[in-house]
Amino acid sequence: MKLLYTSEVKASEIDHLGHMNVRYYMERAQQANKALMESLGVGPAACKALGARLTQADTYTRFHREQFQGATLVVRGGVLAASADGLSLYFEVANDEKAQIAATFIIGASLFDRATRTRIALPDAAVAKASAELIEAPDHGRPRTVDLGAPRLDIRYEDLAQRLSDDHSDPMSRRMERVIEAADCDEFGFLADSQDMMFGTLRMPKARDGGPRDGEKWGPMTFVSDEGHRFGWASMESRSVRVAQPRAGDTLCSIGAEIGLYGKVRHSRRWIFNTTTGELVSLNDNVSVALDLDARRSIAIPTKVRSALERRHLPEFA
Repeated sequence: MKLLYTSEVKASEIDHLGHMNVRYYMERAQQANKALMESLGVGPAACKALGARLTQADTYTRFHREQFQGATLVVRGGVLAASADGLSLYFEVANDEKAQIAATFIIGASLFDRATRTRIALPDAAVAKASAELIEAPDHGRPRTVDLGAPRLDIRYEDLAQRLSDDHSDPMSRRMERVIEAADCDEFGFLADSQDMMFGTLRMPKARDGGPRDGEKWGPMTFVSDEGHRFGWASMESRSVRVAQPRAGDTLCSIGAEIGLYGKVRHSRRWIFNTTTGELVSLNDNVSVALDLDARRSIAIPTKVRSALERRHLPEFA
């Protein structure tokens, strides 16, 4: 694997669970991906010349060890597979000083026409160069719970909405609706790739130099266990699959359920639908463990919380 990016964890990247927030693992993988694509001749400038964009259609993340302020993290990676249809990429974020793998990524990227968002062939030269440098994903980078097979696309918003009541107390359960504004779109009227489809204007705040303001808290919600301890949901695995790209004026509705429920772990899925067109836009899986924030260890899902999750447990929609 190639060394592609090095950085230090900043104070502004620490959320109120006390560790580097999950979005910053992805930001590091994105920086590494940019460097790798440039080396293959399909960086932003080359794609723009083709009238195309290289889009991450499928992103799997596995979180291994939480990281803290001051840690130096490196990102290594390479290409797992290459064809005219696209690239399968692998990246791992590591803390070499502590001999820790922090997070790993498997990303599926394809080339799309900028004006129509239809898939187009990757240039032969890029496929040839990538194919000459293939790597194999190590065991620690492969999925544990999340299935990376073709996702189920026959789910309808109406069927889910009929089965699920709204739950504002849990971030993976609440329903959200968003009208796509022209300001959030590219020059062709499609929602920009940089936009967060799931949370829209509820996205996490941007990092600020110097860290959060005094007393400010941000990041995932925290709760109180049956024993009176603070706990939160720590992500272990996630997968995001883009099915279609919405346009200005479209209305997006997201709805979530539990498709797996275990002793300490929940497997949540959010579906995002374009209710203007009736299309399924994306699926977002998250496998997370109940974490005691004081003891920094996993715990059994508290009884009251489990009762609420069981009411939203719909494994038949997996």
